[in-house]
Amino acid sequence: MPDLRLDATSGTPVYRQIVEQVRSLVEDGGLLPGERLPTVRRLADSLGVNRNTVSKAYATLRGLGVIETRAGGGTAVTARAPRPGPQPDAHRAPGPLVDAVREAVRSGLSPGEVRDLAFVLAQRAATEVRTVFVECNHERAQAFAKELGDRLHAEVRPSLLDELDATATDGDLVVTTFFHLAEVRRWAHHAQRDVETVAVVVAPHIRTLARVADLPAGARVGVRYSTPHQAEQVRDWFRTAGLADVVVVPHDGDVPPDLAVLVVPSEDPGLAAGVGRGTEVVEFGNVLDEGSIRMVGEVRDQIRQTRTS
Repeated sequence: MPDLRLDATSGTPVYRQIVEQVRSLVEDGGLLPGERLPTVRRLADSLGVNRNTVSKAYATLRGLGVIETRAGGGTAVTARAPRPGPQPDAHRAPGPLVDAVREAVRSGLSPGEVRDLAFVLAQRAATEVRTVFVECNHERAQAFAKELGDRLHAEVRPSLLDELDATATDGDLVVTTFFHLAEVRRWAHHAQRDVETVAVVVAPHIRTLARVADLPAGARVGVRYSTPHQAEQVRDWFRTAGLADVVVVPHDGDVPPDLAVLVVPSEDPGLAAGVGRGTEVVEFGNVLDEGSIRMVGEVRDQIRQTRTS
């Protein structure tokens, strides 16, 4: 590896000088793709700097895609290290981008740090897996999309089944519950979309489980959802849990006055409208299964890796 020259009197941090010089060597052909770099210890000793400084520089270069750690050990220039392209015209930058850069500089970041951070964020955006969560009910679609997005730290768009032609035109991954998986795959087939489709498990929230356990024996329970199949699913779950007298209450019908309990979805409590004074309202909450969330994350990673390989 060609010698690096550090300037102790410069206002540029030492690790940043290392980053800039290695990048310049890669861009100018002084370091070739696949060429090994010195170990952190060896480079630190040769430059007379702290090993943590070199470690920080190497970590920054890895984040920029300039170098990579090989499976057999050691660090080398990536096979597809970034090369300089035409300089962008700053006058054509979108206003929000200009504002973000100014704010970053005001916060104390150097121009080099802003550039590198923008590169990493842009690279991440370029490989982002556009994900859509599909349900037949708008409230459930929104609730599950938000829960999945929060857990994966990613944007997940909600969609109804009959809106897929519009909401998933640029989607890479469509997530739904097992109940709708066949419908989603039929849509993908008929729309001739080469999109990954996966199903997740939806489980009752722990608060719902506890409330069901407290229901009195023989209590007549009504289940009211905006779609019949959802109400039937919850009804069947209650029956499996040991409650025999459970009926579906149509969302557009009257609530029977003899119900001890009316169960409505926690994401749409307005369905309890019209309930009598003697009927208790229980909001049935659902959560995404932990294993399902991990599985969706792994599928997203696989799609991302396929793009970059």
